[in-house]
Order: sequence, then C-alpha cells, then structure tokens
Amino acid sequence: MELTQTISALIFALILIAVIVYLVMSRFVTGPLGGLKQGERIILMASVAGIMLVVVYAAVELLFHVVF
Repeated sequence: MELTQTISALIFALILIAVIVYLVMSRFVTGPLGGLKQGERIILMASVAGIMLVVVYAAVELLFHVVF
C-alpha cells in the first residue's frame, strides 16, 4: 500500500514539474500577453486552463488514492 502511495505522489510531482516548466517556457517563448493577438491569447488561456484542469484532476485522484 505504501509503494502505491509513493508512486502516486511521484506522478503528481512530475505533473506539477511539467506544468511549471510549460508555463515558464511559454512565458519566455510568447513574451508579454499585451503583444499577442486576440486569437493567440485565447489559445494560450485555453491551454493554461487545460493544464490547471489536469493538475486538479491529478490532485483529486491522488487524494482519493491515499484516503481510500
């Protein structure tokens, strides 16, 4: 049981690291949001919202896996 909790925590940590790297790299690649066109802003915000949904889903799965 302890091994599965460790693996779940490791997967969650790797997802968080990937999200942080993506957000930092997208900030450097696209630059300030003010210089982006409207369509580019929508695509960037949709991708950030999708990433946040994945992080929330991973956190809920980890929580349910640890609790139950």
